[in-house]
Amino acid sequence: MRYYIVDDSIGIVKAIENVIESRDIGDVIGFETFPDKAVEEIVLKKPDIVLVDLLMPTMDGIELVKKVNSIDNNISFVMISKVSDKEMIAQAYDAGIEFFIQKPINLKEIESVLGNVAEKRKMNSMMNDIKGIFRDDDKAKQSAQVSSAGDEIYSDITFFLGMLGMNGEKGTTDIINICRYLLRNGGFYNKTALEAVANMSGDSSKNIEQRMRRAIKKGLGNVAGIGLSDFGNDIFQIYANYVFDFKSIKDEMNYIEGKNQNGGRVAIPKFIDGLIMYKNSKNV
Repeated sequence: MRYYIVDDSIGIVKAIENVIESRDIGDVIGFETFPDKAVEEIVLKKPDIVLVDLLMPTMDGIELVKKVNSIDNNISFVMISKVSDKEMIAQAYDAGIEFFIQKPINLKEIESVLGNVAEKRKMNSMMNDIKGIFRDDDKAKQSAQVSSAGDEIYSDITFFLGMLGMNGEKGTTDIINICRYLLRNGGFYNKTALEAVANMSGDSSKNIEQRMRRAIKKGLGNVAGIGLSDFGNDIFQIYANYVFDFKSIKDEMNYIEGKNQNGGRVAIPKFIDGLIMYKNSKNV
């Protein structure tokens, strides 16, 4: 991974640079203490990951992320700040950051977070390549048989769903069966895969979708509840990022707090494809 650092403190810049290079995390291809200049250089150099401070003179980190994303949305952002205000952190996630690290900097946390972001980028790249291969192929193979949800080979997915508090939901078995089918046959979630699993299980695709939607909604509610009490929780920071977008989580958090009536939106394709991405990342 190629990194770029933006912080108005040169001491912080050098500390982060030292962590990245001394621990062989990647290459620091540039840094800037003035955010206005940083925007131009980031767009020019096209780093994979940018570490950016939240509170800086002339332009804050949220505005910087928005400006860069408006030009090039293929860059991942990790924000670092002393700020603990949940609304401001939520704004940062809305702007498009991947993770939020609290100052003072914990070296092990930086190493862990950057490893997770790099892993996610690699998986996204791999998935995009595979999608290009399967984009024109609407017919998935019908030969795979759906077996019970307890296969050891799928323990990563059952563990993931357990972390989201979903293992007691009826739709969780359907989710695992869909993932099993996709992992064996390739491709990503679509109606063809859903109907194939429905035919194998002797159920209707509508019933399966309804059960999965209820189970995912349960997981979304659990994640939102965790976020309200602990923004830094690994489940909220790492696992939720695979299967939910932050807007849905934020809407669900607002629902729990009584600030809106609808809650977060459930997107079955994003959830399933995120599980596939997570499973593949464990095999890399």
